[in-house]
Amino acid sequence: MKKTIVSLILSIIGLTTLFAGSPAEYKEGDIVFIMFKSSQAPLIRYATSSPWTHCGIVVYKGDEPYVLEASNVVKLTPLYAFLRKGKFKMNTTRRVVDRPIKINYKQYLEIPYDSQFSLKNKRYYCSKLVWVIYKKQFGIELCKPKPLSKYRTFGLSKVMKKRGISKGSLFIAPCDLM
Repeated sequence: MKKTIVSLILSIIGLTTLFAGSPAEYKEGDIVFIMFKSSQAPLIRYATSSPWTHCGIVVYKGDEPYVLEASNVVKLTPLYAFLRKGKFKMNTTRRVVDRPIKINYKQYLEIPYDSQFSLKNKRYYCSKLVWVIYKKQFGIELCKPKPLSKYRTFGLSKVMKKRGISKGSLFIAPCDLM
């Protein structure tokens, strides 16, 4: 059964999936999506019906690619270390801007993770971080936030209550950024 599920996921993702290419393939500002191995990833996968449960944005320090991500805190992770966090080493990218850009990322470093998934506070979860950067720095709204009630939340009420999340809260999932 497990092999069948893995095969199904692989066939659904098909040609959109990239397997860790060379650094030249990644440009600053690319959004990288992975199937994260965290404890909350299965809940995100369930709620969104998407295999992509974590994302970050590519930035360069000198010639080295990193991913700015919101995990425990907002931090820089070497690109290939970020890609290894994904199940089956599967990832995909979205290039929003085809011209060279520079992400002003230092202002976000060390800001705590937002386990409430709120758009109204100064904390970040992965997709909110990417969305805010594009909106504030480039005036690009990657997607419209949706009420959590638009996602599949059946069976998640205990987790939502524990985290103080209401069904009316606006949310941006990694898959929404695609």
